[in-house]
Amino acid sequence: MPSIYTIYIFNREGTCLYMRDFNSEKKKDQKDIEIEQKNMFGTLFTLKSFVNSITPKTMAGEWEKEPIHFFQTSEYQLHYMETASGLRIAASTPPDTTNMRAVLSRLYRLYVDYVIRNSCYKLGSEINLPGFIQRVETLVKEVR
Repeated sequence: MPSIYTIYIFNREGTCLYMRDFNSEKKKDQKDIEIEQKNMFGTLFTLKSFVNSITPKTMAGEWEKEPIHFFQTSEYQLHYMETASGLRIAASTPPDTTNMRAVLSRLYRLYVDYVIRNSCYKLGSEINLPGFIQRVETLVKEVR
């Protein structure tokens, strides 16, 4: 069983730039993928808004920049990281997985090194760069 089920990367507008399901060999049709992506972004957006609404403000009168790091169900955990630029990275894992903050940070570093610094990449488009994809797959294998 994989240690990471699925990885999602969304931009600030909610466009899914990258999604990879490591848990299923079954091919999903495009409509199902789009629905899953919209549902995931909506879940992350709504959960962050909800947590901000019930979290006390800091001494400076502001909310914590990242009020949520993960949530857990009986079937999975969803680990979450948001950057200052609004990039959202999420990874679903088995429910007994330990803290994935370092892995999400490494995913972000790969994004910067192999996507943002790639002059062929058009911001806001789907990430299909072989160097990035290969390194993400290597990272997932290391986590197992």
